[in-house]
Amino acid sequence: MRTLILGVLLLSLGTQSLAQSIALPDMGDPSQQVLGPQDERRIGQRILMKLQDAGLVLEDPLASEYLASLGSRLALHADGAGSPLRFFWVRDPELNAFALPGGFIGVHTGLMLETRSESELAGVVAHEIAHVVQHHITRAYADRQTIGLPTMAAMLAGIALAAAGGGGGQIGQAVAVGSMAASAQRIVNFTRANEQEADRVGTDLLIRAGFEPNGMASFFGRLENLSGSAAQIPEFLRTHPLALNRAADTENRSLRTRPTGRTPGDELYYRYMRARIAALSVATPAQAVRDHERRAAEGGTDEADRYGYVLALERAGRLDDAARELAKLPRPAAAALALRLEEARLALLTGNTARAWSTYEALRRAYGNDYVLTLSYGEALVTRGDPRLAIRLLDEQLRRRPESAELQELYARAAEQTGDIAGKHLAMSQFYELSGDVQAAFDQAEIGLRAPNASGQQLAQLRQRAQRLRELNEYEKASRLPR
Repeated sequence: MRTLILGVLLLSLGTQSLAQSIALPDMGDPSQQVLGPQDERRIGQRILMKLQDAGLVLEDPLASEYLASLGSRLALHADGAGSPLRFFWVRDPELNAFALPGGFIGVHTGLMLETRSESELAGVVAHEIAHVVQHHITRAYADRQTIGLPTMAAMLAGIALAAAGGGGGQIGQAVAVGSMAASAQRIVNFTRANEQEADRVGTDLLIRAGFEPNGMASFFGRLENLSGSAAQIPEFLRTHPLALNRAADTENRSLRTRPTGRTPGDELYYRYMRARIAALSVATPAQAVRDHERRAAEGGTDEADRYGYVLALERAGRLDDAARELAKLPRPAAAALALRLEEARLALLTGNTARAWSTYEALRRAYGNDYVLTLSYGEALVTRGDPRLAIRLLDEQLRRRPESAELQELYARAAEQTGDIAGKHLAMSQFYELSGDVQAAFDQAEIGLRAPNASGQQLAQLRQRAQRLRELNEYEKASRLPR
């Protein structure tokens, strides 16, 4: 909602001047523009890259993989998703989630912490998936009577401005007291219809994926209570329907079917991940430690909260205390990998490398080529151990998930340590392309072609990439996509 409000305000203030202030290119005549899937993907990648550059994306393999897994379970039952969806956490205490062009879906950490069950979280994610599969963004882009390219440019400018910390608070205050043009009012109305459709489709996704659909209704109802008096918010600023109305609608739809196929372990792991995000989101770890100890003294913590306490102690530098608290925790199957990975991490941080390596190897025997395990073990090997072993682990994982920018970046670091300069630049070229920076990807391929001791296969791959990226770069310049 904040992103849309920013975009609407930018439109009313004058799209061109503000877009130029952040170097957003002229996007041309809206009647001549049609967004294809690759164009949407590039726009979404660029916005995500800006958020990452501003440090607003929570880069944590366990938490990220949890959200991706949850989203994939829901998207499996959705028709029309097109290209694979990508889910990411946004470091922000506000209760919000949003879908970007190209199937990028962001969930604020503040929203996760406000949910009370996995079905509530799934309800929000399903709602955003529905925006993607119903092609709401593409429709808005193509309908020049409603939004059109100038307003899309304004929305992109607003996202970039918010990501860079460019006065979002002042803009929010200006929206609250300012007036909007008639065109801005039409945008809000159009989006409200989209929200209602997304609620309906999202509820169906929840039911088909085996989640409790009442979770969405209960969460919307609680949002209504949190927002206070609805009369305090001007109707034309509400891009979402009133939460109370949404709760009634979703509750009526959810009465048709009861969920099946979920286990108590799913709910337990959700609580562990919520505790993890809580610990990683706090700016001052010492405060997180004090908050937990206060709740524990009041008798308000469970095993998932104690896991979060371990993470807070680690972040506060109290490593021995963290290890002692971790040893006290039970080892439920649903959270076993997360707990053992924390054991290995604490062993490394306290200098007990022998125990760390033995823990990682035991996890490899138990979990095979698990993605999060590979990232954690690979990072440890690159920073403190054997980069050649890291290369073997990462190479095997990349055959399964070549689209992982995190794996590509880690592989590049390992390759550099082993002296494989061409391999480093090849991986970095793929990393930048996956991140949406085509020019940087092309530059890395060109540098790699000049690397000493490059193999014939590497040179062939680098030449092929350089040619394709050169053509893609020229296309983006000609089409004036955001860069």
